[in-house]
Amino acid sequence: MSSHPKHPALVHFPITFTTVTGALDALYFASIHPSTAPLVVSACKTFDISLNPGLLPTLSYYTTILTILTAIPAIMSGVWELMPVIKRDGFSSKKAQTGALHALVNDLTVFGAAYNWWTRRNELGFVPTGTNVLVSSALGVPATLFAAYLGGELVYTYGMGVGRGSSKAKKSQ
Repeated sequence: MSSHPKHPALVHFPITFTTVTGALDALYFASIHPSTAPLVVSACKTFDISLNPGLLPTLSYYTTILTILTAIPAIMSGVWELMPVIKRDGFSSKKAQTGALHALVNDLTVFGAAYNWWTRRNELGFVPTGTNVLVSSALGVPATLFAAYLGGELVYTYGMGVGRGSSKAKKSQ
């Protein structure tokens, strides 16, 4: 089990929480902005959803905290997976370059989540500013999805983590 890559199992949580946070912040912004608020109310009536927009900032604040907390083991395991590649190849290989870009984009997303947590922590109801909504929705979600794409590229194009532990599995069969 120690040879099995841990990073792929851990990344789903921060990806999910980042996406949920961005969606909640965007929905909150849409529900209070005069040009889109009637649309949100109409959509909620159509789908028979009872929505209290005042609850959305609290939910997104806590999903921001969950993003940060679940990103820590994902980052640590990603570093653990990438370091042998960088030690072996330096930054001369496309695999190492893609891994470094993947890490950088993810780190920027986590720093954005940390910024949002820090700036909202003392606000009544954890209400996001326009900047917070921009960071979580317009920057955080696309960056996270791009980083996830790069992670898939590492596995499916460059074989990162593929075949590890296979010799043990063959011996036990």
